[in-house]
Amino acid sequence: MTAIQPSEAPSTPGPADQGSILTNIQVLRGLAALLVVFVHLQDLVRLGGASQGIFAWGNSGVDVFFVISGLIMVQATARRPVGPALFMRQRLTRVVPLYWLVTLGVFTLVWLWPGLFSSTDADPIKLAKSLAFIPYQRPDGELHPLVFLGWTLNYEMAFYLLFSVGLLAGRARLVLPLFVLGLAVVAGLIFAPTTPLARFYTAPVILEFAGGMLLGAGRGRLPQGRVAALAAAIAGACALVLMLAAPTLWPGVDRAVAAGLPALVIVAAALMLEKSGYVAKWPMARRIGDASYSIYLTHFFVTAAVTKLAAKLGMTSWPELAGLMMLAFGLVILAGLAVHYWVELPLARLFKPGARPWSRDQESPAKAKLATTGPLDH
Repeated sequence: MTAIQPSEAPSTPGPADQGSILTNIQVLRGLAALLVVFVHLQDLVRLGGASQGIFAWGNSGVDVFFVISGLIMVQATARRPVGPALFMRQRLTRVVPLYWLVTLGVFTLVWLWPGLFSSTDADPIKLAKSLAFIPYQRPDGELHPLVFLGWTLNYEMAFYLLFSVGLLAGRARLVLPLFVLGLAVVAGLIFAPTTPLARFYTAPVILEFAGGMLLGAGRGRLPQGRVAALAAAIAGACALVLMLAAPTLWPGVDRAVAAGLPALVIVAAALMLEKSGYVAKWPMARRIGDASYSIYLTHFFVTAAVTKLAAKLGMTSWPELAGLMMLAFGLVILAGLAVHYWVELPLARLFKPGARPWSRDQESPAKAKLATTGPLDH
């Protein structure tokens, strides 16, 4: 667990995406990314006889990401006006370069070695749809792009587009996206669409963005102080337990309720703790949070490689698999940090609106790191 210690004064947002990032929220982003890693280590532990879905609770990391995304978009546009075009350009700059790079990498690997990834083939049409964030149904029935994790980015990009249109309303910028998100879910519940695309964009999970937006709008009204911090810590811990236990406690309940509501409480607790002066102090936790987008997009390369190595070497005992899991997590974090500092940040600086990529007057890496957040910021 990351040590939480009281700061000398209540924390205020740092300079990220127009001044919107909070330390505790960054740490939560890192935790969310690492939760998703568990999901993709399931094939490894199944070598030892574990059942399918043993780490299904790791999927809740995505729900935390969605809530944080709604929160950060409100925070990022609260301090100074920003128009739809600039907003979308900033979002595309943050989301697209690394995602396209990983997508093209997967396409190349599958083209060279067909069958390397299950349910993924080197189809140029599917590549184009993946790069354009257009959902399509794969042979396994899932609406996943070439990089299967990209289904979350399809939601993110749709949310960004909706949010950007709402910016036309100025101070009432949240009204349109909140209304449309709610209307889409209600329509989905009433009409029960059968087409995959309609089901995708009317799924209740999109309400997690709305929850994050409402939390961002009401952040200034959250209580603070020692009593509030204690209540937040207890509520956040209980919500985390319920979120992770949700697949076992209520497997038939929609994730927007089973995982989305606890995720909302967890994010609110993190905000209250920081507002009360209790901030995560472990530097590595913040670095992992900064690199959460890179970790999220690249970790499956590591988990797949470790799983294939274990299968090839016949490592199926639980002590061996436990050691390999620890190794995989270490490699996932190292790879994610490397991609973040050496690929993600340089790309962000290169494509940043108004940037002069070939100028000698570049931002320092440290400043650039603070000035950007990932899309699952995201």
